[in-house]
Amino acid sequence: IHSLVAAVMEGVGTPELLIEANASAHTHQLKPTEAVKLNTAQVIVWIGPVYETAIQKSIDAVRKSVQLITVSELPGIHLLPTRMFRHSTDGCAADFLQCHLEHHHEGDHHHEIPGKDGHLWLAAPNAKVIVKGIATQLSQLDQRNAPHYLANSQKIIKKIDELHADLTQEMKSVKGTKYLTYHDFTQYFDMAYGTECVGTVRVNPESEPTATDLQDVRHEISHGAKAIFSEPQFDTKAIRTIAEDTNVTYAQLDGLGFGLDAGPNLYFEMMRRFASDMKKALELE
Repeated sequence: IHSLVAAVMEGVGTPELLIEANASAHTHQLKPTEAVKLNTAQVIVWIGPVYETAIQKSIDAVRKSVQLITVSELPGIHLLPTRMFRHSTDGCAADFLQCHLEHHHEGDHHHEIPGKDGHLWLAAPNAKVIVKGIATQLSQLDQRNAPHYLANSQKIIKKIDELHADLTQEMKSVKGTKYLTYHDFTQYFDMAYGTECVGTVRVNPESEPTATDLQDVRHEISHGAKAIFSEPQFDTKAIRTIAEDTNVTYAQLDGLGFGLDAGPNLYFEMMRRFASDMKKALELE
């Protein structure tokens, strides 16, 4: 999100990054320096309580004195329900937009936040909505620089269209291929590009996996999962053990730009690396 905002603001200013890519927004406790950033900001851009659960109280504390842009509530954002692997699925792993249309009705509001999946930036169509929404809101708040924001947004949207076309083409060879993750963060990517997560090690991103969770994962592997993915932000000992025991491919996937330079290009670099890493692991026999 910081990367997309930085791209919209390029040539005008540089936004501060609140939570680094080596931390998880589900569990991150603000450091004193980060709290100062939050308390002195004029505008705060976040996904919303659907994602940055750990800092919600801090956001609520400054809500009245700051312009708050909540990405999950931007008009046109496709917000999907949390996947339920252990109990039921809605069978909707086909086309991202088609899937969304079947489950979305005009007049629905995004305020029924619990039960929604907040990893919404991992589908390029949502990134376009974010860029448009940020440009519109910043233009209203800073009218002098509105032409810059709008010109930048048009340039970025073209770049996102190219990215989306490239990823759609790149992932064709592994469409429908099943895999597992440490915690469920890949749904938007699956919906946009046709891959299929069939289970997670950690059902709740805020608590450790139970023995039953680990047993369920082994069961899913026996039903055709090709790979199991962890993230740089989480301890992966449990995943490595499962991968070794079941002879399934283990790899890391990063949806936050871990190790990349923060700024306008990070989103594009992260998405291309994400697709490439996933494809490599799913193609291995």
